[in-house]
Amino acid sequence: MPQFELDLIEASERLAAARSLDDVVDVLRQTARAVAGAMGIAVIIREEGRCFYAAEDAITPLWAGNRFDEASCVSGWAMQHLQTVEIPDVFDDDRVPKDAYAPTFVRSMVMVPIGKPRAVAALGAYWSQTGRQSPETVRRLENLARLATVAVENARLLGELKDSARQHSMMVAAGRMGLWSFDIASGVLDTSAMCRSNFGRDPDLPFSYADLHAAIHAEDKARVQEAIAKSIATGSDYDIEYRLITPSGETRWIEIRARPSYGPNGAPLVLSGLSIDVTARKRMEAALQTSAATLEHLVIERTRELVTAQEALRQAQKLDAMGQLTGGVAHDFNNLLAPIIGGLDLLQRRNVGGEREQRIIAGALQSADRARLLVQRLLAFARRQPLRVEPIDIAALIAGMDELLVATLGPQVVISRDIAENLPLARADLHQVEMALLNLSVNSRDAMPDGGSLILSAQLRVIGAGQQQAISSGSYVVITVTDTGSGMDAETRTRAIEPFYSTKGIGKGTGLGLSMAHGLASQLGGALTIESEIGKGTAVSLWLPTSEEILAQASTPAPALPVMTGRALLVDDEALVRESIADMLGELGFAVTEASSASQALAFLRQSEAVDVVITDHLMPHMTGVELGRAIGREWPGLPVLLVSGYSDDHGLDAALPRLEKPFRHADLAARLESLLPMLSAPR
Repeated sequence: MPQFELDLIEASERLAAARSLDDVVDVLRQTARAVAGAMGIAVIIREEGRCFYAAEDAITPLWAGNRFDEASCVSGWAMQHLQTVEIPDVFDDDRVPKDAYAPTFVRSMVMVPIGKPRAVAALGAYWSQTGRQSPETVRRLENLARLATVAVENARLLGELKDSARQHSMMVAAGRMGLWSFDIASGVLDTSAMCRSNFGRDPDLPFSYADLHAAIHAEDKARVQEAIAKSIATGSDYDIEYRLITPSGETRWIEIRARPSYGPNGAPLVLSGLSIDVTARKRMEAALQTSAATLEHLVIERTRELVTAQEALRQAQKLDAMGQLTGGVAHDFNNLLAPIIGGLDLLQRRNVGGEREQRIIAGALQSADRARLLVQRLLAFARRQPLRVEPIDIAALIAGMDELLVATLGPQVVISRDIAENLPLARADLHQVEMALLNLSVNSRDAMPDGGSLILSAQLRVIGAGQQQAISSGSYVVITVTDTGSGMDAETRTRAIEPFYSTKGIGKGTGLGLSMAHGLASQLGGALTIESEIGKGTAVSLWLPTSEEILAQASTPAPALPVMTGRALLVDDEALVRESIADMLGELGFAVTEASSASQALAFLRQSEAVDVVITDHLMPHMTGVELGRAIGREWPGLPVLLVSGYSDDHGLDAALPRLEKPFRHADLAARLESLLPMLSAPR
């Protein structure tokens, strides 16, 4: 018998005994070169889309240990097509990757796939000379591949079984699962070491079914027996969690999963399953239940806080929107009032008409002044009312209001004062604070229709950081108006500072008193607080920041209106307002040039003769009065600019520019210009 046949027989026996893929590869490596008379042999294992050159036996190293893309190598082509590949010249076949073969001795080759219906490997034989190999050589290689097919598949299956068993053992160990089986007929319990550990027993000592039954918690025994009986009777899973008592007295929770098996006659044989110690999970669940109850309480409290905060934000946004609206309306209203008051003032000063006409003019002027007061209240609420902030003596202010309050509140209201000694000065606007106190006092009177008492108090309060949510830290003079009236409910307290909100009925109040006081306090950097209960009266406190400045001395009476000379440039986009102010300036002695915009005013200054003073409105299209004043300061340093406006905000004004509030009278304009232009004025 030829040697190659003996080699094939020996290879067949060794392949049949192979128990791993490494054994199969070793047999092929040792046999194929002798059988084929090749100068090199390679065994290639097919992986996911790749060819792994697992072993080789060649005169010089080839590609052992490397992996190549299945679509780019000859072994991959052979396995994909399940065809033997014969290549007489590796450099004359498109299936050969030339770069990989160029450094090797290989010039011709045969590649045989191993496995059907899907190739799992390939056997390659290589020669250093070009040329086609004999059919007998190809047949021998194909026979060896057929012998290897079954061996490779068996080795794969054995490997997968070993991996599966190993993975199963690892999973059971990692999950701390105890395996057990219970022989139903004999009552014998067989357990793994982990199962015995789960039940709190020594893993090396026996553990009988009687021991298991005795360990079950007394309150759970009936439930366990019922579950076992149901599983055996119906074939359903035995799935239960119960408590057990370990020999040391510890209470544990155990989870059991099992399934019964039956004989050919339907008799139950074995109940097999696993056990898991779930004590830690049960303790965590109990802790979570406690935490959930606590969390639910915290969520309820937090939700309540959020609702309160959202409501406060809604109110703040509502007040801010109302403030913007009322501020804009007040600005337009001031522009309407300016020519009205200016014209009426002119008619009154010139004594136009007879006694009846003068009486009508005086009444109209009085109504216009009242309208101006209403606008000031609107601007105070909107926080856009220009303030004359100065140090004021609150004790003297309250004392000076005695006669006014007595006359306003009437005899049914008893007024008393509680003023702390040595109060520091407050930083505020004297007239605005008087107006606020008068409004608060009137509100208190209206809350006491049958009479009562009203207390005006003033105290020094120092607030630390975080002490009061609505009040910044600092020192304040706190003026409180306290009455014995009907009081307010919670909703009324919340809405009390809204503009036009009133509980007095139609025609009995504007609803602006508290909102004006609130706007004033906020504008000064203070606050307004309300304490009230139904039937227990109300206390409204105005918090005014203290001042370190010295109280200004009382000024001497103003002299008679001066006569002025010079040229005034008047800038205002409202024609009626511009005409009214121009008349006043003309009466004062100025030659007046009018401009309807800032750009027109700048053009005039650049092209015309010198101007002695510029009087400009603040809010105008394209360029404001402040911007105009700054431009004039850059091009004509020293030229006086008087800003005229009844509308201002924190970002728009320039403290360096003199200002006169609209609407104003002839005397107000004369006094402001006299202080601004002393060299151009002379007594009448």
